[in-house]
Amino acid sequence: MKKTILLVLLILSSCAQVEEVPPENLIREEKMADLIFELAVLDATKGFVPKDQKQRIDLDADSFYQFHEIDSAQFTSSNAYYAKQPKAYLRIVSMAKTKLEEFEKNMEESDNEILKIDSIDIKPKQRKNITK
Repeated sequence: MKKTILLVLLILSSCAQVEEVPPENLIREEKMADLIFELAVLDATKGFVPKDQKQRIDLDADSFYQFHEIDSAQFTSSNAYYAKQPKAYLRIVSMAKTKLEEFEKNMEESDNEILKIDSIDIKPKQRKNITK
């Protein structure tokens, strides 16, 4: 009987929700969203860069941490902490997603501006100068 009670108490105590203690150097949510946004852009550029320049992008990842005055361990521990806090992580990812959408919109607008400049709207006289 004692073993059964002890087993039940052990099972119940193991079911208790343990509150995650934030790391000492926790990155705040807003900055974490900025970091995730910038890392996503940096990672996306790897697919468009020639192989000989990929090493430079890897170096840029190192300088990324230096620029933001953090290290990879601080980012990793903060990311792991927020990953265990679903509501907070969802806020962070939502902020990063919003930044990515704004960035994409700005890039499309600047592409459209370039296309307008590069279109056939060039006057015939200017076109002759370009072809010479």
